[in-house]
Amino acid sequence: MGSLKQRILTSVIAVPALILIVILLPHLNHLAFCLLITAVALLGSMEMHELLSKDHEKLPFTSYTGAILPFAQYVQFRWFPELELTFYTLMFLIGLTLFLEIFTGAKDSFKGTWERNSKTVLNIIYPGLFASFVIRTAFLPHASWYILFFFLLVFGSDTFAYIFGIALGRSNKGIIKVSPNKSIAGFIGGLLVPAIFGLLSSYLFPEVFSYSIAEGFVLGGATAAIAAAGDLIESSFKRSAEVKDSGTIVPGRGGILDSIDSIVMAAPVYIAILTVILGV
Repeated sequence: MGSLKQRILTSVIAVPALILIVILLPHLNHLAFCLLITAVALLGSMEMHELLSKDHEKLPFTSYTGAILPFAQYVQFRWFPELELTFYTLMFLIGLTLFLEIFTGAKDSFKGTWERNSKTVLNIIYPGLFASFVIRTAFLPHASWYILFFFLLVFGSDTFAYIFGIALGRSNKGIIKVSPNKSIAGFIGGLLVPAIFGLLSSYLFPEVFSYSIAEGFVLGGATAAIAAAGDLIESSFKRSAEVKDSGTIVPGRGGILDSIDSIVMAAPVYIAILTVILGV
């Protein structure tokens, strides 16, 4: 089966499954959805660990940390909203990283200390910390709507960037060296259509999306822009590790990171705009 057919088949299965989980299992602040995000973040963290270890420098403990911060975020918002549990967990993991280097650094007389610490902290933060912001969508008012709307913006950005790129992007590729197949036309399409989705969300469902049409336009466009940036950021990781895909677990797409790179980068911006700027 060709890569494109596999990708379409994967989307046909994954997208309805996600919708069903969000709509049919909203219990305990979408616990089922949050567990799914936690599991995906774990797998993504393991892939990131492999990318960071391509120089045969195995990092301490971090391949399993992807699930810790999303889980801490759920526990914090569900049971301890006044306690900055996610922040303290992050500080603990970073502190543990620095402490362990006291012992692991002895094997090379601490010549690799800077690199090991930097890579380990990066593996803690990406994708785990970023994925924890996806968990926050489950605690918004009208959470089911906002969760599905977030994924509509991110998937819409990817889909329409591909469509516009195929239709209009053949003569304007290669601008961004990290991903030379990306085109200006694709970027514009991937930005404009989600922005229109944002505009329509307020116009069609004002009782749920309680922001103005202009604010919806900005929300959709900004989320899509960062989603596109997330794809490019992960491309830089793969180029540094000299691999085409982060893994092989997802048919037609490669690894988990290849599938969630846009999601985890866009989530903090989506949440920040909704909660800090728009006051949702």
